[in-house]
Amino acid sequence: MTSAEVVGSRPSRRARSRIVVALDGTAATTAELVRALRDAARQEGSVLACAVVDRRADDVERALAEAALTEQVARAVADTGVRGRTETALLDPVVFEALCDTARGGTLVVVHEHGRTALRPASPRVVVRPLTRHG
Repeated sequence: MTSAEVVGSRPSRRARSRIVVALDGTAATTAELVRALRDAARQEGSVLACAVVDRRADDVERALAEAALTEQVARAVADTGVRGRTETALLDPVVFEALCDTARGGTLVVVHEHGRTALRPASPRVVVRPLTRHG
C-alpha cells in the first residue's frame, strides 16, 4: 500500500524517473552506470541496470549473465555510495531494441490496464536569448 492510499488521496500520475543502462561488463558501461546512479540520486529516481540475454540462452548462460550484472552494479554502487536506487533485469533483445528505437526517434505504444500510452522522444529545447536593445 502506498502512502497516498493510506491517507486516502490519489497517487501521483507521474512516476519517478528511471534510467535504463545496458551493461556488458566493460569499463565504458560501468562509467555510464556510475553517471546514471549519480543522476538518479539528484532526480530522486532509480536505475534499471540490465543485461541483454537472448531468449534461447540456457539457464547456465542466464545465471552467468545475472552474476556478472550483479557484480558490475555492486562495483558502481561501491564507487558512488549511492544505495537503494538500482534494480537489475535480464532483457530480451527484442524488448531492448524497442526501447532503443524509441530513443532514436521512434514511437513506442504501451498498452496496459489503464489504457494506452504513446512514448515519444522529447524534442530538443531551444535556448531563447533575450534581445538586447541599445538605446
